[in-house]
Amino acid sequence: MRRLLLLFFSLLFLGASSYSQLSYGIGAQLGTSFSSFPTWINDIYGNGYGVGAHGDMNILKYLTAKLSADYWTFSSDKNKIIGIYVAANPGTMASDFSFEGFNTSIFSICGSGVAKIPLGGVITPYGLAGVGVNFINTGEGKVTYLGTAQPQANVPSSSETDFGLNFGGGVEFGVPFGWLFAEIKYVIIFTDVENSSHVPVVVGLTVGL
Repeated sequence: MRRLLLLFFSLLFLGASSYSQLSYGIGAQLGTSFSSFPTWINDIYGNGYGVGAHGDMNILKYLTAKLSADYWTFSSDKNKIIGIYVAANPGTMASDFSFEGFNTSIFSICGSGVAKIPLGGVITPYGLAGVGVNFINTGEGKVTYLGTAQPQANVPSSSETDFGLNFGGGVEFGVPFGWLFAEIKYVIIFTDVENSSHVPVVVGLTVGL
């Protein structure tokens, strides 16, 4: 994977050394993301929400190198988790339990190549592909039964750092101070036991420098 990262960035910035009219931009984005986590926890997570920032280097008129940092958070479905405890403890009811925590966050830093399609109109579609690193944290899940904490039944917290790939596309259109864009992409993360993925849908703004 490290060799893949090195190759990617080498190819991405190859044109920059021979092109003197580079231009730059910075911006921010926000949106929602649909999760597809490992099988054993996939049912208790739905869509998440996130914000991020990015920097662009326009190598050619229709070729851009993008470096982005995004933070995503996914809340666990507490009712589904309580249902698991009820099923494991015959004779109990959902109202006997409460559950908090076990939310997951992903902080990702990604380098991408963006290829724009020159249609000549006000809207410019584009495709993108990239590689990155993902810092994943899942908080401890705390269980209460009939008002009493049950630490022996808690779900432990976890964290890991994994490489990943992403690809997708979007559209952008110019405004007086930069570009507005809407984008969707598929992110696959090479997590330890079983790969994870999520599908961010974002809108954002890039301001030219």
